[in-house]
Amino acid sequence: MQILIRNKSLRAAKQNRISSAIPGRMIYLGLILILILSACNAGSANGSKALLTLEDIPDGFSGPTIISTTTTSATISFDSGVPTVCNAPYGLTIAYGQIATIPMLSGATLDHVLTFDDLEPGMTYHYQVLVTDELGNVYQSNDFTFVTEEEAEGFDDKTNWLSLDSGATVVEVSSNFGAAENDQNWGANMALDTKVSTAWSSDGDGDDAFITIQLGEPVAITTLAVQTRFMTNDTAQIFSFTVTTDTGEEVGPFDLPDGDQVYEFEVSFTASSLRFDVGSSNGGNTGFVSLAAYGTPAGAN
Repeated sequence: MQILIRNKSLRAAKQNRISSAIPGRMIYLGLILILILSACNAGSANGSKALLTLEDIPDGFSGPTIISTTTTSATISFDSGVPTVCNAPYGLTIAYGQIATIPMLSGATLDHVLTFDDLEPGMTYHYQVLVTDELGNVYQSNDFTFVTEEEAEGFDDKTNWLSLDSGATVVEVSSNFGAAENDQNWGANMALDTKVSTAWSSDGDGDDAFITIQLGEPVAITTLAVQTRFMTNDTAQIFSFTVTTDTGEEVGPFDLPDGDQVYEFEVSFTASSLRFDVGSSNGGNTGFVSLAAYGTPAGAN
């Protein structure tokens, strides 16, 4: 059974495109440096340059919107009226102290999805949004807040057994874009990090792409939640996939109509590892934005 859920990514897959024009976009590294320096001065009256507000952005600004929160992370999205690069200082007070950034492989963009990591459960966090346009103008928001989820004892039905935090590890992958390591940008771990702003991308594997994940413990799985990546040149999108357990049981195929949403699938099997194989795609650098499995530890039944 297939259930469409959470229109939460807000074109998040656009953040997961691999641009063939990366060398031509190196000019944005300077803009990123401006953002980092601006973030260091955020909230300080001693900044050497007065910052503009988000309301000053040509053609407006929409957001930020909280897409999701967990015990240790939160993800926001926002749109700028003109192409910009961005970052966001954050912390437990308005002094912030940490900076979240978006990998800018494609340079400035209109839509942004950004994740705050290394958070504490059940805490209120402060953050600002800073963006820089192609003219070098820097825009700064007021202070915003979000609250992380409380830490549950043991497990609950929200535990994603395919997440790195739950002890899942990638044991085999068809390839990573650019021969990246699993823990680098576009590496296999990016499908397990619970962030909608990152993704695993194969290196041109198309329908032959696969990823095998070892769970932290055997789990009676009842639900799979999956989002494919895609590119605007009509490649990299997975249309269907199958799952094979460590016992050899194969389930699926499951359909993924588009890359802008997470799709949930009701299943019923117990497994210690799962292999996800692409069934059909439009070729190229296929991969997953996110993979999740929900259920209960097999020993708890």
